[in-house]
Amino acid sequence: MKQYSEKMKTEKFIVITSDELTNLLNSSKIIFEQDTKLRDYIRILQIDDNVILQETTNTGEIIIRAFKNVIEAMNLVNDRLSVYDKMWDGCGCKINYYE
Repeated sequence: MKQYSEKMKTEKFIVITSDELTNLLNSSKIIFEQDTKLRDYIRILQIDDNVILQETTNTGEIIIRAFKNVIEAMNLVNDRLSVYDKMWDGCGCKINYYE
């Protein structure tokens, strides 16, 4: 987590590799995890006092972003899951993962 802490203070998100994700998962507590069926898993992780949301983009990039608390992270998760439900129904919706 230390290697990401400073960068997360200035960046909205960080792209990580699958190996980095494995290390992150091994060193964190999973607060929430759900298979989106469209974009792999979306997770809320906790490492010490840090709350991290991890998701996979439509291009396969694994991204993480920091949140002040679990409630804020869960708000984004709920927004994402709502869009995924609509996508599953064929709405043609798109998510901008880089906002």
